[in-house]
Amino acid sequence: MRIDSTKLKTVSNFAKEKDFARQHVYRLIKSEELNSVQIDGVTFVILDKKAESLDRKRSKKNSK
Repeated sequence: MRIDSTKLKTVSNFAKEKDFARQHVYRLIKSEELNSVQIDGVTFVILDKKAESLDRKRSKKNSK
């Protein structure tokens, strides 16, 4: 299988970009709401239509 490396993000970077917790991203991968690939023990999120259309469903809490 051949994957374009420009279409990959680490779980941490994807979580920061989407304002999710890393654990939530792993849950989304496990439930197959996100596609991923593992390379040398590192999990990467594949930036496809599923990843692009994913947004926060809850609003951020106001920090004081």
